[in-house]
Amino acid sequence: METDIIADLRCKLKEVEEERLKAAQYGLQLVESQNELQNQLDKCRNEMMTMTEDYEQEKYTLQREVELKSRMLESLSSECEAIKQQQKTHLEQLKEQLSRSHGQEVNELKNKLEKLKAELDEARLSEKQLKHKVDHQKELLSCKSEEMRIMSERVHESMSSEMLALQIELTEMESVKTTLKEEVNELQYRQEQLELLSTNLMRQVDRLKEEKEEREKEAVSYYNALEKARVANQDLQVQLDQALQQALDPNSKGNSLFAEVEDRRAAMERQFISMKVKYQSLKKQNAFNREQMQRMKLQIATLLQMKGSQTEYEQQERLLAMLEQKNGEIKHLLGEIRNLEKFKSLYESTESKLPASSGAPADNTYYMDLLQIQLDNLNKENESTKGELSIQRMKALFESQRALAIERKLFANERCLQLSQSENMKLRAKLDELKLKYEPEEKIEVPVPKKRREVLPVDVTTPNNVCAKSAVGEEVYRLPPQKDEAQCCPSNSEDNLQLEKTVSINTPGINLSPHKSLPMDIQPKKEKKCVKLTGFSTDSEALSERSGNTPNSPRLAAESRLQTEVKEGKETASKLEKETCKKSHPILYVSSKSTPETKCPQQ
Repeated sequence: METDIIADLRCKLKEVEEERLKAAQYGLQLVESQNELQNQLDKCRNEMMTMTEDYEQEKYTLQREVELKSRMLESLSSECEAIKQQQKTHLEQLKEQLSRSHGQEVNELKNKLEKLKAELDEARLSEKQLKHKVDHQKELLSCKSEEMRIMSERVHESMSSEMLALQIELTEMESVKTTLKEEVNELQYRQEQLELLSTNLMRQVDRLKEEKEEREKEAVSYYNALEKARVANQDLQVQLDQALQQALDPNSKGNSLFAEVEDRRAAMERQFISMKVKYQSLKKQNAFNREQMQRMKLQIATLLQMKGSQTEYEQQERLLAMLEQKNGEIKHLLGEIRNLEKFKSLYESTESKLPASSGAPADNTYYMDLLQIQLDNLNKENESTKGELSIQRMKALFESQRALAIERKLFANERCLQLSQSENMKLRAKLDELKLKYEPEEKIEVPVPKKRREVLPVDVTTPNNVCAKSAVGEEVYRLPPQKDEAQCCPSNSEDNLQLEKTVSINTPGINLSPHKSLPMDIQPKKEKKCVKLTGFSTDSEALSERSGNTPNSPRLAAESRLQTEVKEGKETASKLEKETCKKSHPILYVSSKSTPETKCPQQ
């Protein structure tokens, strides 16, 4: 049995070992396959990284190329636009030149045409006059020939001497008449020539006016072209400044050892140029604004003067309203007077009827007397109320007159005030003009913060344990306790230390260690040194922390600080009087900031 069990167990062990070997083989295969897969994964990852890097580099290069091409396209488009603009301007200039040349040619042709017309008119007039002269000469010739014929006939006849004399006088008179006619004709010819000349001159004047208008148009066009050229010149000047700035740019000259300084210098130069241009533009704008202000002041002064010289519209309306009110009251009183007259006439008619009806019974007389008494009482009351009403009316009239007088005075004062304001405005404008004319421009001074200096005695004799502590732990001493001692020390000691300036109220605590760079011939353990601090700052939190309590205001903090300084100063003054040194105390200038030189010599 035992052998069988052992055999079974051995078989089972073999099977288990075989299974373990198979599992180990499978595990090795899995590990190898996993390693292979890991290696493949690493390879794929490396390939992916290289591919992504390549893609990123290619992307960057493509972006740079795209940017470069976009810039090139922008530059080409700008060049194309510039060329288009140049061609456009050139075309406009050519058009203007052609229009000007065409206008000049047209004007020349018009002038020639006018001259030819004038010459033609003169030639026609001269031809007409010559024809008229020829006709007149022909007529004279025919008349003379007729007279000669008649004279020859009469010579043959027997005539008396008287007839001959009369005939001779007649011929002389006819000759005078002909000469006068010739003079009249000459004067007519001269008049016609002058009229023609005047018409020609009028045409020439009209033509010159047209030429003047054309020249004015040309001048306007020249002015516009000049303005355009000025604007273009300004643009070119700006481009020139930019080119000069680029030429002075240190980056274009190559690398230098002081690149940051050069960059800052270039930036400051650019800023200086921009500020200079801004200053010039603001200066011109300021001058223009001053001129505008002067004009506005003068206009305001004239308007105030005109307003003061005129009557107020509100016052006119008020006076018209009062006038209408008074007219209404007058109409009302007239109506009341008419009613009273009617009532009076009725009352008189009733009184005239009463005696006629006196034969009535005695009972009616009693009522009549009663009504008469009531009527008398009412009349008395009416008279009393009328008197009171008249008194009230007089008072109201007096008050209205007084109010009118006050209003007149008020408006007169307002008018005087407006006139004085206008005069004041004119005087201010004149004063500003004189200031602009005679006073130089005020230089704007930049306020420089002044540094306060104070002489503070500092006892440099530090104990050995303090120096040891500073050497081990590198502690940094605070200055306010020493400053507290230094404020009251000059008043109680007889040293040559003097406080140059008062200590500022909000002085912060400044880190200061014992001096490291003291002179070699001075022994710090035997002498006291006088330290003069330069610089100041404003901080009240250090004072409140040093005093231990937080005051509500900087003033309370300063007062508490001054009290503590006085107490500590009195205590230290007695010590300083006992420990005064025979040697002179040198003055050391130490900045308020902590520097390596202000540390302890033992460190």
